Amino acid sequence: MSHFDPPIKDMLFALDEFIGLEKLNKLEGLDQEIDREFLSSIYDSAAEIASEVIAPTNMDGDRVGVTLKDGKVDVPPGYKEAYEAYISGGWPTLSFNSNFGGQGLPSLVSMPINEMVMAANFSWAHLVLLTNSAIRAVESHAEESLQDLFLGKLISGEYSGTMNLTEPQAGSDLSVLNTSAAQSGDHYKITGQKIFITWGEHELTENIIHLVLARLPDAPEGVKGISLFLVPKYLVNDDGSLGERNNLEAISIEHKLGIHGCATCVMSFEDATGYLVGEVNQGLSCMFTMMNDARIGVACESVAIAERAYQQALSYAKERVQGRSSDQSERVTIIHHPDVRRMLLKMRSQIEVMRILVYLNTLELDLAANNQQHSLRADLLTPITKGWCSELCQEITSIGLQIHGGMGYVEETGAAQHFRDSRITTIYEGTTGIQANDLIGRKVIKDNGSELNRFISEISSEIDAMDSVEENLSGIKKRMQEAIDVVKNSVNYILDSQKSDPFLAGSASYNFLMLMGTFTGGWIACRSAILAIKHIDNENDREFYEAKLVSSNFFIEQCLPMIHFYSQALMTGSKSTMALSEDQF
Repeated sequence: MSHFDPPIKDMLFALDEFIGLEKLNKLEGLDQEIDREFLSSIYDSAAEIASEVIAPTNMDGDRVGVTLKDGKVDVPPGYKEAYEAYISGGWPTLSFNSNFGGQGLPSLVSMPINEMVMAANFSWAHLVLLTNSAIRAVESHAEESLQDLFLGKLISGEYSGTMNLTEPQAGSDLSVLNTSAAQSGDHYKITGQKIFITWGEHELTENIIHLVLARLPDAPEGVKGISLFLVPKYLVNDDGSLGERNNLEAISIEHKLGIHGCATCVMSFEDATGYLVGEVNQGLSCMFTMMNDARIGVACESVAIAERAYQQALSYAKERVQGRSSDQSERVTIIHHPDVRRMLLKMRSQIEVMRILVYLNTLELDLAANNQQHSLRADLLTPITKGWCSELCQEITSIGLQIHGGMGYVEETGAAQHFRDSRITTIYEGTTGIQANDLIGRKVIKDNGSELNRFISEISSEIDAMDSVEENLSGIKKRMQEAIDVVKNSVNYILDSQKSDPFLAGSASYNFLMLMGTFTGGWIACRSAILAIKHIDNENDREFYEAKLVSSNFFIEQCLPMIHFYSQALMTGSKSTMALSEDQF
């Protein structure tokens, strides 16, 4: 299936009605007011290129894949034309610094466009995601001369960017990486091998800017001895023209479960010229600027693939004739069967709250630049957003395959591709376990639950203020109040018990992350239901708000109860998890 219809109305609901555009307009440095008409115009244009230019390359991208020969990567048909259309339209520049050719809009404005292109072709869109993250790191940490030389071309899309962390022996444990850096005049010589480098080699841009973690000879051991270097594929002269090829190459490409249309490379650096980004031995903190941006990008990817899987499953359910429903004598399309409707509503209701969570987290990052409180909230939400959305994406794409039945298990329908492609989202940019440990350790235990309890308190106040007279809201309010009690008890248990149980945090972290994601989703569904009721008499959009109310109710009724399971599971402590010896496994 190549067709994709970007859900612009849902995106605008999230931005304009749920979040409120007045929050965006308070950001410093905006040259114009952001209103719904402005956003609609942008998103309508972006939807056109996503659905008509990028989306048709998705299936061929999966089937044809990428190949490496003599150090050169060949890409699937249509990729080059899609990329040229994307950059010629100025789409990469929206949310970046106007001093380097960007349009200076908040990241939140560009996030729906990122979602569109990711849903259109997930493999292709990785090129955009990693470049965006590289731009954030260079702008935040590189010295002015490097910014002047590289930022403009990165922002315009003429250059692309990569993240080079992982080595064969150094995955999430970067303390043991071996890539070395040696100073040579005003630059450094980088030597080593990196694996899993997304779009590490290609000809879609005129240059590739690799951000590489490496260790200087006299560096301290462990992560405190890692520095970050900018290593271009082609050296760049002072006037911005391209110089000679740098001493680096892709020596192989990974053969993956999914994202076949994305060149994931093993990169070799042999005395390659690189430039220090940030301070010596502070590379990991610099890289986290890039990584945290990418984590929100992965959450957005998760929404995007889930949306694409939902649209395909819905289309199939409306066309596939199979069996009879309980109130029909003739054969019907499968959307008439209650269990298929349950699956479709589960997909839809989860996608809607996931999308809003991603947008809320992005807003907090936009606001964090000049506000410590928003920075704390962004830090708290990031592992929840990345971990929970990517985990739900696995479930949603699996349901999409299930709705297709046997036709979903064969590759011809394309449902299996979404399932395969989505599997990477819980792994890269920090696995779900890493997100969960970050949440429970750094974001909760470290500050004794201060920011988390502030977040819970804000939600509690909002729920208590609900008008429970409204028939549709009385049940929602009750369930959310019960959920708040469950979450509070869980947080108190963790804070109290972790002092005497050294394995509790690690044992409970996954269930705690899923608990917080589901709880946050319940709050989002609750507010969405209130907004739907408020606008349901709008004749032009009545069906939209009726559907929004149903899907929000469904999430509260069918998904929110999972918090009881997560709470009960985490409160069992670590005893059974740690009971077996290594040999007993």
